[in-house]
Amino acid sequence: MKPRHSAPALPEFVPSTAREIAFAAIDEYKRIATHASVALDSFATAIDLPSNERRMATELACGVVRRKATLDTLIQQQSKRDRYAIEGRLWTLLQLGAYQLVFMDSVPPHAAVHETVELAERLGQPRWKGFLNGVLRSIERNLTDEQSTVPGTHAVPLTDGRFRLLREPGFPDPQADPINYFIRAFSIPDWLATRWAERFAFDELTRLGFWFDRPAPLHLRINCLKTDRETVIGMLQEAGVEAKPGKLAESVHLAGSARVDQLPGFSDGLFSVQDESAVGAVTLLDPQPDQNVLDMCAAPGTKSAHMAERMGNRGRVTATDVHAGRLSLVSAGCRRLGIEIVETQQIDRDGNNIPAGPFDAILVDVPCSNTGVLGKRPEARWRLKPDDLDELPTIQQRLLLLAAERVAVGGRIVYSTCSIEPEENEHVVDAVLQQKPGLKLQQTNAHIPGQPADGGFQALLVRES
Repeated sequence: MKPRHSAPALPEFVPSTAREIAFAAIDEYKRIATHASVALDSFATAIDLPSNERRMATELACGVVRRKATLDTLIQQQSKRDRYAIEGRLWTLLQLGAYQLVFMDSVPPHAAVHETVELAERLGQPRWKGFLNGVLRSIERNLTDEQSTVPGTHAVPLTDGRFRLLREPGFPDPQADPINYFIRAFSIPDWLATRWAERFAFDELTRLGFWFDRPAPLHLRINCLKTDRETVIGMLQEAGVEAKPGKLAESVHLAGSARVDQLPGFSDGLFSVQDESAVGAVTLLDPQPDQNVLDMCAAPGTKSAHMAERMGNRGRVTATDVHAGRLSLVSAGCRRLGIEIVETQQIDRDGNNIPAGPFDAILVDVPCSNTGVLGKRPEARWRLKPDDLDELPTIQQRLLLLAAERVAVGGRIVYSTCSIEPEENEHVVDAVLQQKPGLKLQQTNAHIPGQPADGGFQALLVRES
């Protein structure tokens, strides 16, 4: 029996607390396959949720989506009913309560259970309360306060390299069945875990699991047209935001989560949000003032803006995308940052109306599997299917070939993904080089997830003839 995701919306339920908003966001994600973070932002903004409550709602919603296989394993162990014999929203409440019990030290166990059970009442389902209370209490009793640094049948991976121990075994034996332990304990789809196990040793799998199961760290990229890193760090620290220099010259690392649009300097365009590995794509391309540059898959425009900043706001950046609505984000972002040289153009899906150029530099930041950024995008691991890794490289190769036809002799192309899969990275570049002998590969950067930032791949190609 398959899970039921066809439940109607909840017209009489108006969420007003962190737990209620988290539940509503997860429910919407399951019903209509929206992004949980988008749904959460919509609910939280509608009632102007305080920042501390918003942080809790974000951790709950994204955490439940991210760790659903872990939670489902722990819940099923304590439930006498089959998973799919339980109503979908009741299962969501079980996940919500279990997440608080297992992963949120700041929430007392009695509050995690009581508030989740009371939420059933708010949903008009008092008949769920007894079952919900019983399962959550059983999960609570199975948890210990002991921790370990070694995986095992009793070990639940947390988010910082530690394992929380259970009284009863909950997972497959990592020695005898490492792949299934990784799947259930770290909440990774079985096909992806099996695939990675062919390339990575178990120690590296667990390291990746810990990285992808933690909330993604927040990095800012300084707008060098307006300010410098020291000034922004000083503003943030004065406002009580813990900030420190990142690994790159224009990068700032924030210690915790934050509502970015409320940070000092955001409305003045002093920075953008961008992970350090993503910053590396434009750094590798190295666009210069007065050059003619193309960003082929531009929305939402973070890299287009970065190019314009490095060019000193001199020259031209043409930002293309297939979605007119997403191109509006490019324009809005550039206005905030004070950038004037970025022009947007909607293109067809076949790419035939991409401007002909020639361009001095082209960024091809292609649609990809996102396997290097699974922590940042909680839903990505569940949306991705094995067939995607057959279909995506065809699209990626076509986009890179279109770029090769538009770059000037002596010009530079950076091919960029946020994937760690060879089919989307080295294999695509190799296939295009075979078809375009005038292109030469100058450099590749393979970003390993967690060392120190998101995973991804970039290749610098130069057209010599």
